[in-house]
Amino acid sequence: MASVLNYLFNLEMGRMLSVSDYGIFSSLISLFNIFSVFSLTIITVFTKFTATFVGEKNEKLIRPLFIKGSLWIGGIALIISGLIIIFSSQISHFLNITQTLLVDITSVSLFFAFLTSIGMGILQGALKFFSLSFLNIFSSIVKLVLGVVLVVAGFKALGAVEAFFLASLFAYIYMFFPLREYIKKSSLDEVYVPDLHKSLSIYAIPVFFSTLGMTAFVTIDIILVKHFFNPDTAGQYSALSLMGRSIFYVVAPITTVLFPLIAQKKERKEKLFGTLSLSMLLILIPSVLLSFIYFFFPDLVIHLFFPAKAYRVLAPLTGIFSVFIILYTLSFLLTNFYLSIGKTKVFLFTIIGALLEVVFISIFHQNLVQIIYGLIAISSLLLISLLIYYPITQREK
Repeated sequence: MASVLNYLFNLEMGRMLSVSDYGIFSSLISLFNIFSVFSLTIITVFTKFTATFVGEKNEKLIRPLFIKGSLWIGGIALIISGLIIIFSSQISHFLNITQTLLVDITSVSLFFAFLTSIGMGILQGALKFFSLSFLNIFSSIVKLVLGVVLVVAGFKALGAVEAFFLASLFAYIYMFFPLREYIKKSSLDEVYVPDLHKSLSIYAIPVFFSTLGMTAFVTIDIILVKHFFNPDTAGQYSALSLMGRSIFYVVAPITTVLFPLIAQKKERKEKLFGTLSLSMLLILIPSVLLSFIYFFFPDLVIHLFFPAKAYRVLAPLTGIFSVFIILYTLSFLLTNFYLSIGKTKVFLFTIIGALLEVVFISIFHQNLVQIIYGLIAISSLLLISLLIYYPITQREK
């Protein structure tokens, strides 16, 4: 539900904004997603530690995990957001955006997203999927409703970005309600987690780079297209990316559930291969079916998502772009699997893949077809590498 609402928000912005304004908005969201790698890292790290505590029946350690983690993450978030604001003029110039205020608002949204990620990670690690889902749904509804209202009111791209910020703020405030049972004061207030900061840092660094690599795969292309192509082409490519990523949104919850389950199974020394295989199968079946529709009924897909005439030129590209998304989704699942069992060296694969993408698009950007085929080739290499890595991880036990 949350994924659908998030998708509807992006879809409505694409329909309501002009092609060039949607290109601006989409590039800012891509910027947000790149910097929110830290946010995704936080979720992954706190999911891992919470799942470990729950697996060991040490739920009492979650409160100090939240408190110390909030202080640690809050300081880092303040630095990151501050630096983005300081360099907002340079960022705006690179993205061909005239209003630096848009970058500033995106930066503040990041700050609250970072803090909210701590609670989301704890809820995910404790298998509180209903509470986690409701938090995401609440935030998505706020974003969708306010986005539509503000754009209709004439704020254009600024209204869409403001809705993004307000959703981040409300999500942070709401987060404390489902977390009450873990962070409320009790007789266990003095519980001490040895070397918590050190343990978080050691695990967080490779997780950060792993997440950075995977996030760059579906964001850096939008930013580079915005840089190298004219505004209308950039807006069209953003729409193509959004249509393709709908496949990822459909199956992404499988990965969300897989991570804490695998982490807890590992602590109990249970077999993992069956759960991983089932997850890959559950991802492949709907992904391939949707890709089939994208290949053989592209006009229908475009009409459903972006009925404006300006987007009809994307018909020959929807099918091949869906192939890239399927390869990316499987790689995303495998990367999270390795992180859940503590195989953090997987970050090397994702970072190398992301760097190859940047190099390729920087050199070869004559047209969108060339870029998409490059994405398919690089994501194929990444997936093959991750599959080969599996037997190696089993020998390392």
